[in-house]
Amino acid sequence: MRYYLILSSLFLLNINLFSENSKLIRVLVLSGRNNHEWQQTTHVLVNILSESQKFSIKITELPDTLTNADFSQTDVVVSNWNSWPENDLRWPVESELALLQFIKNGGGFVTFHASSSAFYNWPEFQKISTAAWIMDSTYHNKPSETRITIISKTHPVTKGINDFDIFDELWIQAAENPEFEVLGAATKKGISETEIKPQPAIMVAGYGKGRIFHTILGHDINAIQNPGFSSLIINATEWTATGKVTQ
Repeated sequence: MRYYLILSSLFLLNINLFSENSKLIRVLVLSGRNNHEWQQTTHVLVNILSESQKFSIKITELPDTLTNADFSQTDVVVSNWNSWPENDLRWPVESELALLQFIKNGGGFVTFHASSSAFYNWPEFQKISTAAWIMDSTYHNKPSETRITIISKTHPVTKGINDFDIFDELWIQAAENPEFEVLGAATKKGISETEIKPQPAIMVAGYGKGRIFHTILGHDINAIQNPGFSSLIINATEWTATGKVTQ
């Protein structure tokens, strides 16, 4: 498998890649394709994770080549990948089964915004994902000020995070997976709940021994750099990998 380790030489200085520190959580970021500006968002996402000093990070732009051996070298997968609008696209069977087995055996899986909008004809992926874009029902307006309300004050991912505002693209009526617990909701500021009800925005689930996280937030680099989003993605990556969050 080919790993992409640099986005610039300066960026490389700020990232704990292949660290020998066994205390760091091993993260594999899936990138290389997305209907959003994945080159920019992957750069910013990885920089946020690395600055927390909790993770060692690898990036692949060829996730369809992953095998069990690759997943055995990581604790959590963070996906910034989708194939939209090629919604019938599937990975090779070996790669699909390897991802499922990784999560079932206790691995973490993190998706955000559009990275859950993939593999519509892969039933097992629909079990480990939520809030996908559904044609003819899901919609959004232009990015705008959005209010995030934390519902669960005790879950490790959201504990200590207060309600916050974010300038983001709010999806309305995205797919809902009843297996996921909703930790936070989003509303468009200035719009009453009678016009648009609060949308599930921060969600977690279990799958076998593994843990899964998804948020509908994170449309672009400005949203990803929002302190609320940054805290969520750091906490989620640690929690899905270890089951806890160190403050």
